[in-house]
Amino acid sequence: MDDLPVSKGREISSPASATIILSVSVASAIWLFAGVVLMGYLAKSPVSCTGTFSCLTLDGWGTYLSGVFAPLAFFWLVATVWIQSRELGEQRQELALTRKEFEHNREVMKAQSDYVGAQTDIVIRDQADHELLMLLRLFRTWALDRLKDMDLARGQDNGRFTKGMPTDPVDFIVELANRLTHPMFMALLFEDEDYMKDFKHLTSDTMDDLATQLTRIYSVKARVSPANTALLQHVSELVSPDDIRLIGTKLPSLLGDKLQTDDKL
Repeated sequence: MDDLPVSKGREISSPASATIILSVSVASAIWLFAGVVLMGYLAKSPVSCTGTFSCLTLDGWGTYLSGVFAPLAFFWLVATVWIQSRELGEQRQELALTRKEFEHNREVMKAQSDYVGAQTDIVIRDQADHELLMLLRLFRTWALDRLKDMDLARGQDNGRFTKGMPTDPVDFIVELANRLTHPMFMALLFEDEDYMKDFKHLTSDTMDDLATQLTRIYSVKARVSPANTALLQHVSELVSPDDIRLIGTKLPSLLGDKLQTDDKL
């Protein structure tokens, strides 16, 4: 892109320089003609000489040639300065065009950099969204297995937190958070034992595992897309891992029961 304004400036400058050189050459030729013919042949010579040039001594020839060629040197000096001045002006114009081109290229490169950054961010968010989806699927499988309350006589699940849950992993975690938040709130804030019955089939170890699972899911909130960020923000406001662990402290521990059994043995 830089070649276009430079070549255009050169196309404009070449004829001008050639015109100056041609003009000075013509003026030089006229001056030489005037110096040689008019001043030499038309000048009157003394009576003792056969012609003007034959009367010139060595000093006279030096003075004559100095008078003829000194103006020529001045003409070409002026022409050289003029040509250099025009070329410097054209170079300044070319530098200005080049600077504008550099500025344009810098803007284009910045736009490309922003585009690449945006594309990279999209790829990273897509990967994080995929990671979140896999975590939600694993969490649904884990929760249906660990939070269920099986009625062995009927062979069906009567658990408040697993019965009739949606199959979609996103809908599942939202529904589970909605089912957990009210009994947890009532049991922790008002210490209502009636709401603790919803957790009676669980153990402190299960609640600790539940808190760990949710913490792992919440940890990707900063890397996922805005929609999934809003989803995790909503779920985390409903269910806190710390509150789940507090509920777990009110439940028996399988590890504790095993230790008591070992002590009795």
